[in-house]
Amino acid sequence: MNGIRTFVQAGPAEALLARESIRQLLRFAVAGVGVTLFSAVIYTLAVSLFGVHPLAANVVSHGCGMAAGYMVHSRWSFNADTDGGERGMMLRFLVASGFAFLLNSFWVWLAIDAMRLPPLAPLPAMVVLTPLCSFILNRSWVFRAA
Repeated sequence: MNGIRTFVQAGPAEALLARESIRQLLRFAVAGVGVTLFSAVIYTLAVSLFGVHPLAANVVSHGCGMAAGYMVHSRWSFNADTDGGERGMMLRFLVASGFAFLLNSFWVWLAIDAMRLPPLAPLPAMVVLTPLCSFILNRSWVFRAA
């Protein structure tokens, strides 16, 4: 009943923002957009300016995004307590990032090799679908103790 009172008194937006899970989701979204755009820019530059093969560009862009993502998500998005659990959390993050890498590689293969589309064609899936899957893994498994 207190939650309903808070919702009515504070207004819908304020009541939602009072919940830590909602604030966490918003932080993840902001950080995720930044990391995803960072990776997409690296991929685009590698393919367009330097003529790097799309799968190789995916390796480079994903590695850079993974390093930036761990720092941002563990410290800010999920505000994870790293006392004594950093190694396990980092290992789970590497596994989840490996899954995201394989998923991005699949989008590259599907769009370019299988469908014969231009090199930038996999970017929509890389920017929307992969981060969605990553959020689910990070929220429920990687930073679950946070």
